[in-house]
Amino acid sequence: MRLLIILIALTSSFVTAAVEAKVPIRSGQYTFQHKFAEHPNMQSISLTAIISGYHIVLINKGHSEIFPKGVVAEGTLMWNQKYKQWIIGQDKSDRHANDVGGCSDGPEVVDLKRRVYWTC
Repeated sequence: MRLLIILIALTSSFVTAAVEAKVPIRSGQYTFQHKFAEHPNMQSISLTAIISGYHIVLINKGHSEIFPKGVVAEGTLMWNQKYKQWIIGQDKSDRHANDVGGCSDGPEVVDLKRRVYWTC
């Protein structure tokens, strides 16, 4: 019986881990670069990213023609397994979105390792 309980607990933790990938960046404040999916080499602006666990807020602190000053994006960091990308989700279903990033109607992509926020 004790072995059965241990196996159930282990299975449960593996399922949770598979659904919720570990965020590869610590909570804190960072500088992210904005990039356009269709023109990745085009110069854009820097954004302040505030990450707290799985929550992210991207802020434009300056004046630009690209984004108004203030919060640009906010949501939950989710790993989209299909595209192997971190996305900024608004709903649990975003985790399994068929289209993400770029100029799709899906959630926006954020590269947490390179600190890049991608939009259309």
